[in-house]
Amino acid sequence: MKYDLIIIGGGSGGFASAIQANELGLKTLLVNSGLPIGGTCVNVGCVPSKTLIHFAKNKNFDFSQAIEKELDLVKELIREKYEEVLKSLENVEFIEGKARFVNENEIEINDQKFQAEKFIIATGFTANVPPIEGIKEVGYLTHISAL
Repeated sequence: MKYDLIIIGGGSGGFASAIQANELGLKTLLVNSGLPIGGTCVNVGCVPSKTLIHFAKNKNFDFSQAIEKELDLVKELIREKYEEVLKSLENVEFIEGKARFVNENEIEINDQKFQAEKFIIATGFTANVPPIEGIKEVGYLTHISAL
């Protein structure tokens, strides 16, 4: 299939780009893999951490209940702020899968090929654990595993 724009990454940057592309009337494909749509902030960053901090302010809070409420909030925000908005974007199609460039104007996702003249790569980042001797044996936390 051919698009005006393909956006690789369904986090906040990619999603904002998809909204703008829709407003411009560009036939757009939004591709996401890894974390659910919404990316780090909504899934494992800002939202979960601030929610847990809020619960921790109470002296007598139930940790398992706090985690359950935090997970419910994340699910609701993904549905309301991303999935529902995505449905309303008439010029934007969404596909879950890892994109791989075949050439400068073509990507492959799940054994399907997609073409575009323009691409936005908004894949965010992943933690890079430094090659410190013994780190795997003692354990470590990343920005995701800490939450």
